[in-house]
Amino acid sequence: MPEHSGRAIAADLADFWTWFRAGGVTAFLASLPPSRDLQLDYDRVLVTGDSAGGYMALMSALTQPRGAVRAVLAQYPMTWYLRREQADGYLDGPAPGPGTVDEHVAAIVPGSVVSCATPPARMGLSYTLSAFGRYREFFGEDEKLWPLGLIEEREWAPPTWIIHGDKDAAVSVEDSRLFVKKWKERGMGNEVRLEVREGQDHGFDVGMKESEEEWLRDGLAWVEGKWLG
Repeated sequence: MPEHSGRAIAADLADFWTWFRAGGVTAFLASLPPSRDLQLDYDRVLVTGDSAGGYMALMSALTQPRGAVRAVLAQYPMTWYLRREQADGYLDGPAPGPGTVDEHVAAIVPGSVVSCATPPARMGLSYTLSAFGRYREFFGEDEKLWPLGLIEEREWAPPTWIIHGDKDAAVSVEDSRLFVKKWKERGMGNEVRLEVREGQDHGFDVGMKESEEEWLRDGLAWVEGKWLG
């Protein structure tokens, strides 16, 4: 955002899964030199991602046919639109002002496609959209574009493990708690687990090692059992 909307994201995600189920990954690997004769196990698919990637993982689990995804690992996922408290500082400098988004939009070349960005690029936009209440203005108002809204009309999802820090300033841990609450109220046919880590902010797990963190080792073993079992 703001070049693209939530509907565009959802359309891209649907296109990816169509390509994936049609053997797109297998064909791609076969095209690489030297040719790789790899046979993928499409019956055992794990989806995982952090933050916006966690959003994509959960949306995949909720939109794909039953059995298409065996398990989900979502790290501090966006289950609802971003909102945050305004602050004087952000990252290593002053916080962007409310005009940041308008200045960016005014400079957009019509038809521009933005498919990636390496942080800290565009992080000021994320801050401004969430701190000044403009996220849904560009993403869209449809609640079904979010896991928290979509789960209301679903009856099944694959086993899912969510991890989140309780001091996350970017993605509210309360959204993860509410998503898990709704999951359990609806049943969803499989177990969901939520690991909330005390005192941890967004991206807290980047430098962690499975061998040094018992909770992480145990959680990953659970995910692996659901994925490959």
